[in-house]
Amino acid sequence: MVNELKKENKMEPRIQNGFLRAIIFMPLWLITMGMVVTIGSIIVMTISGVDMADQAAVEALFDVSFDSPVMLTLTAFQVLGSFCALWLATKFIDRKPLMSIGLSVKDKANEMLVGLGFALAFIGGLFLLLWLLGAITITGYVGFKPGVFFVSMMLFLAAFDEELIFRGYILNSMMDSSSRWVALAGSSALFALMHAGNPSVWSNWVPMTELFAAGFILGISYTFTKNLWFPTFFHFGWNFFQGLFGFEISGINVDSWKMISHENTGNVPDIISGGAFGIEGSVITLSCTIICTYFIYKYYNELDK
Repeated sequence: MVNELKKENKMEPRIQNGFLRAIIFMPLWLITMGMVVTIGSIIVMTISGVDMADQAAVEALFDVSFDSPVMLTLTAFQVLGSFCALWLATKFIDRKPLMSIGLSVKDKANEMLVGLGFALAFIGGLFLLLWLLGAITITGYVGFKPGVFFVSMMLFLAAFDEELIFRGYILNSMMDSSSRWVALAGSSALFALMHAGNPSVWSNWVPMTELFAAGFILGISYTFTKNLWFPTFFHFGWNFFQGLFGFEISGINVDSWKMISHENTGNVPDIISGGAFGIEGSVITLSCTIICTYFIYKYYNELDK
């Protein structure tokens, strides 16, 4: 009886169409996040004692690597900006609690560990497969780097930020107005477009297709659980282990925490090795992403019966 009353008293969204809510949210998010990151940048410059009128000094301060405390700080402000946008959207457009996007951590430790372990198996397996195919050759072992702590924190925040937006709000909203697969396609398209400016992403047809497919593998569990922790830890692990194994991350070259150095042999086409875009530019990765999405769907579908 209490639950029925709660349902009756639940406020409907001001905008009923979930796709329209998602589209309206995008500029709200970008503007809000931009404002918060700008404030954060000013704070960083003030603390660092950099003269804001000195363009060279400002550029030097922010021209940093992934293992820099400055990069970690700016990423934290980015997440803060996303939370501000989400609070505005959920309160004034959706008229529901912010926690409803899937932030509950109760009994979710297992999903976090599974997401991280799955990412290690996925990226490690791809590395081994490309090596066996002769697409890459190992040139050295770098070993542990002290900056890996800052890198880990920054990558986790970056992954969490994207999951908040693309799964927590956009996919969630689209599911209100469409089927699971249509909502996944819509949110995945926006996810891919947000990476359309990455280096080498248009080198051939594979990188953007893989980014689109990545939206499915990151989002499929969410369509069943409405919880962000499996996709967040899988996304974090996906990026972290790519760097650890010496791959570019979505076309971005990283040296801050790689433990294995390797290079493309040139014995196979770029669509096999991934080329300059890294492992995400390989049709092998694309194929594995599609196959794994299917098995994740089957797993959660069985649990849901």
